[in-house]
Amino acid sequence: MERSWPEFLSTESLFMNAVRLRYLIWTIERYLPRGSRLLEVGFGSGATAVLLADLGYRVTALDIDQVLVNRVQSRYADWIRSGRLEILQADMLALPWQQQDFDLAYHQGVLEHFPDEQIVQALREQARVARWVIFDVPNHRMRVRHFGDERLLPPLHWRQLIKQSDLEIVTELGGDFHRWIYVLPFAFFSHFSVQRLTWFSRWLGTTSIFVCRSVKH
Repeated sequence: MERSWPEFLSTESLFMNAVRLRYLIWTIERYLPRGSRLLEVGFGSGATAVLLADLGYRVTALDIDQVLVNRVQSRYADWIRSGRLEILQADMLALPWQQQDFDLAYHQGVLEHFPDEQIVQALREQARVARWVIFDVPNHRMRVRHFGDERLLPPLHWRQLIKQSDLEIVTELGGDFHRWIYVLPFAFFSHFSVQRLTWFSRWLGTTSIFVCRSVKH
């Protein structure tokens, strides 16, 4: 029997997400100053939004699953009351905001679950409401489909979809590596190396992180 998203995400913790998402968070910190207004499209467990709010960003996070919305609103009620985090239900294919309401739209582990036409539509919506779009997806080097329906597309395919989406790629890097890669010196996996030696992470990472900018607004 297939698991639902709420069931799949029920064991997610802030600690494990902080470790797993470090490459994405480092990338966001590089391009967006703290205090920027961020939109997370498809928040899942809500952990990424909380981690970024803790770093000083103003985060609005949406998901279409009402069970997940209720869970995150309850679990992180103190963050919501503080005004540093907003959680709501919305459809990523029809975002309820005006043009450029946000500095950044971001997400991790979302788009690989959708067909090409919906990916393009979702990215166009993000390009409409935000100046920057940063997203993290597994690529063809990932050997495991954790949820089960992930499309493990090569980076070239993602670049083609981005080109159709009113976005231009500013930089591309990778994150998460097969275990054998970690025989290399730690310096290769440091904050500095991942951000500067993009050739290394792009060609060896099992996930691809795309930093994009809107070309129409």
